Amino acid sequence: MLTAADDTVDRVVGLESGADDYVTKPFEPRELLARIKALLRRSAGAAEPPQLLTEHRVGTALLNLERRVLVLADGTEEKLAASEFDLLALLVRHPNRPLTRDWLLEQAAHREAEAFDRAIDNRIMRLRRKVEVDPSKPQAIRSVRGVGYMFTPATD
Repeated sequence: MLTAADDTVDRVVGLESGADDYVTKPFEPRELLARIKALLRRSAGAAEPPQLLTEHRVGTALLNLERRVLVLADGTEEKLAASEFDLLALLVRHPNRPLTRDWLLEQAAHREAEAFDRAIDNRIMRLRRKVEVDPSKPQAIRSVRGVGYMFTPATD
């Protein structure tokens, strides 16, 4: 971080916000260059970030995040509505973690929930019909009472 703010509080906030270093103005260009080179040396040995999976098993189906399709158990491809895909992608990216209805709506539909908004519940119901063996007893997309929903990956 290169800034004119040189107070101790500003430095702490900058570093806590994710800056790798904090340089204040005025600065010596040679020092800045030396700091950049040191950072590059430290990060050169860093491991590659893990590759994200592009396919996830969801109940009886397979969600392909790259192609934005759901491959059903019989091998047919089900094109999902954008809102269904976004919701299912959110769920599979946060496995075994209860996600609130409001957060899901905010992230998947990019809007805030209104009182008694059931949009997420309706999308979950449609998704369950497509991926669950028995939608009335869901195993992949579970309800978490008082919270929202949770994706539970298959353990096979």
